[in-house]
Amino acid sequence: MSDFTYTIDIHAPKETVFDCINDNEKQKIWMEGLQETYYAGVYDPENPVGTKFKQKIKEGGRVVEYDGEVIAYDRPDLIAVKIGNQSFSVSAYYELSETPEGTRLDYRAEMGTANTFTKIMGFLFGWLTKRILHKQMTSLKELAESEAKVTV
Repeated sequence: MSDFTYTIDIHAPKETVFDCINDNEKQKIWMEGLQETYYAGVYDPENPVGTKFKQKIKEGGRVVEYDGEVIAYDRPDLIAVKIGNQSFSVSAYYELSETPEGTRLDYRAEMGTANTFTKIMGFLFGWLTKRILHKQMTSLKELAESEAKVTV
C-alpha cells in the first residue's frame, strides 16, 4: 500500500473550495482526463455516503472506467471517495480547514493493489503520480480562486 499526501493553501472560502471538489462538472476542469461521472442508483446530495458511481477517465489514447463510492462526507470539511478497478483501489480524502487567507486543503490518498505486478508498477511510477497530483491540486487552487473572485 502506498500513501500520498499533499497540502495546499487556497485563497478562497472553504465552501467555494468544497464546491469545486464536490461538483462533477467542476471536477472535469481540475481533474486531468476526467470525462464523465455518473451514479449507479439514487444520489442524495445531502447524504451521499455509500453512493456508488462510475468515472470515465482518459488515460493516454483510451478511456478507462473506474468504480467509485463516497466513503465520507461532511460539508464543507471533508469529502472522501474510494475509486478503482480489479488491479488497484485508491481512497482519497479531501480535508478542508479555514485559514486567515482562505482554506487549507489536506489531501491524502491510500492506494491498495491487488497483485505484486501492480505494487511494483505503483512503486516505479510513484513520481508520476506525485506530478499528476501536484498538477491537479494547482488546477483546483486556480479554479477555486477564480470562483471566489466571481462571487465577491
